[in-house]
This record gives sequence, structure tokens and C-alpha cells, in this order.
Amino acid sequence: MKRIFLVLTTAVVLWGCSQSSGYEIKGHLDGATSGTVYLSQQQDGKIVHVDSAEIKNGDFVMKGTLEHPDIYYLQVKGKQGALILFLQNSPMTVKGHVDSLWLARAEGSPYQDDYNAYQEMLKPFEEQYRALYGQWQQAKMMGDEVLAKQIEEKYDSLNQEQQKMDQKFMEEHPNSLVSPYLLRSMAYSLGGEEMQKYLDQMDTSFRNITFVKELQEWADAKKRVAVGQKAPEFALPDTAGDTITLSSKLGKGYVLLDFWASWCSPCRQENPNLVKTYQKYHDKGFDIIGISLDKDREAWLTAIKKDGLLWTQVSELQGWRDPTAKLYAVRSIPSNFLLDKDGVIIARNLRGEALEKKLSELLD
Repeated sequence: MKRIFLVLTTAVVLWGCSQSSGYEIKGHLDGATSGTVYLSQQQDGKIVHVDSAEIKNGDFVMKGTLEHPDIYYLQVKGKQGALILFLQNSPMTVKGHVDSLWLARAEGSPYQDDYNAYQEMLKPFEEQYRALYGQWQQAKMMGDEVLAKQIEEKYDSLNQEQQKMDQKFMEEHPNSLVSPYLLRSMAYSLGGEEMQKYLDQMDTSFRNITFVKELQEWADAKKRVAVGQKAPEFALPDTAGDTITLSSKLGKGYVLLDFWASWCSPCRQENPNLVKTYQKYHDKGFDIIGISLDKDREAWLTAIKKDGLLWTQVSELQGWRDPTAKLYAVRSIPSNFLLDKDGVIIARNLRGEALEKKLSELLD
């Protein structure tokens, strides 16, 4: 129940049809007599201020020119939270309270108006999500795991229903900037070919936008490690500093590439299942290579020992910048790939009983 739901909306407006003189953001923030407001953007994983303005009696104005439309964030110095802006060279107004900027209302930009309209469409889903989450918390507090599981299934079903609505939006509005924004949130559950289908139907002018370029790179990586593809070779240091290659582990049976980290709670919760499965099937031809996205060597080694992980562990200790994770299109963990003796990927993200069932079919 961890998905962060991104709210988007509808209106087909080509960039070429919008004003070319530049953007102008006129804002009023209740509760702010003075201060500094920033226009920020995510660049290389960091939030960078690209413009600023002084607040006077709650009012501020920002002006500039964009090479292309893009997603930005409005922030106030010393305050928590941010307001997402689908910015293009057109006028925009912002109204809200300085202490709850994320709830402010931005409008005027055609893409921003798309976002606002879709938010209204999404409200029934949000209400149901909140209700289900409250029920799930109560079931957990009562220790009723059966009920909690039933609620999780309802949550997943509602999630799928909302995804269909999101997919329909992207199909019907390829010229709206909110479409690639929505694809970014959905990409975790899509295959490379599915991502490519949506990317191909979007306005070609979006290809110059950094986050859309990153989506294309992600889609290409996913296609490279799809089921049926040969797993890419890698060479990584193990806990002793010796280099381990993927090819050196192939040829004897089935190998699971397990991407995890000591700080990842779901990974640590899954480790006992992996230990059990490894002990049951290792002598029959099953092996695991643990690829950690840790940065702290001691935390990594401590977790290996505490969880009793008996198989080869490798890591470059670069966290999410790990090149092997990027090579395998891993953006969330735990994540795994099951390979046959020739290194062909035959299954993905098998956990718990699902992994044991698959190995039973292959090795029993």
C-alpha cells in the first residue's frame, strides 16, 4: 500500500499554440507578509532553484522564458512542502496559504488546467484509498491478518481500476504534458514494451524534456532485461573485495539475482523466505547472487550476518547510483531475476511462495 498517486488531467494543447513571450506566475499566499518564493526543478536527483521572487504583503511575481514546457515546483524559503507546476510560456496564477503550499491552487497554464481537472476526477478514488487504509490500520492493530489481507486485495483492485483510468488518459491525450508525468508514476508496474507504446504516441516535442528522456532510457533498459532476454554480464566486488562475474555463476543450474539493501524493510522481511528456499533447493541446482544497493559497508555486512544470508553477496556500495541496478532497470527493491543455466531470464520478481513454487516446477 505504498503507491504515491499522482493526479493529472485533460486538455489537448500543443506547445506551439501557447504564448511564446514567456511565462508569468502571479501569486498570492495568505499568511506571508514577506519572504522568498522559489521556482525549483529536480535535476540529477536534486532539487535546484531556477528562479526566485520576493513576497510582499503575500504577493509575488515571477517572469521568464522556457525552451520547452516542463514540470517545476514552487517552494517558500523556510517552509515545508511544494506545489507542482506544469509550466509553459503562458500566464499562471497561484493562490493558497504559505503553511500548506501543496494545497494551493495554480491555474492558467493549459497543462496545469489539465492537472486540476483530473484531480477532480480522481477524488472518488482518493476517498476510497483513505477509507481502506484506515480499515487496514485497524485490522493490523487488532492483529487480524486475514482481514488485513482482504483489505489489501481490495486496495490492489481499486489501484488497478485507477490505473485503467490513467492509461485511458494517456491514450486519449498524447499531447498533454501530464501524460508523460503519469507514465513516470506507472512505469514501475509496466514492462518496457508497454512503456514504449505510450512514449511513441506522445507529442514528439516532449522528447527534449529531461524526465521524458529518462523514461525512454528506463523503457530501453526494461526491454533489455525482459523475460526471454539474456541477462547482461556484470563484474562486482564481493564482501572480501574479490570480483564476481555473472558468467562465473552460470552453467550449473538456476540463479536468482536478488537486488536488496540493508535499509530496505521489505527486503529484510523477504530474506527469511530466501534463506528457506535456498536451503531447500541449493543442492538441487539453485543459487543466489545478492546485489546490494547499500552505501554503508558495515550496515551491509551486519545485515548479511544477522539475516543469515548464505549465498554470494556483491555491491559497489553506490546506493541508487549502482550501475548494475541501472543496467537491470531496477528502480525499486526488493527486485529479482531468475535465470536458467544459460543466463536467460525466465521469471521476474518471484517472492515467498511464488519463488518456491517456480523452483518446485523446475527442480523437483
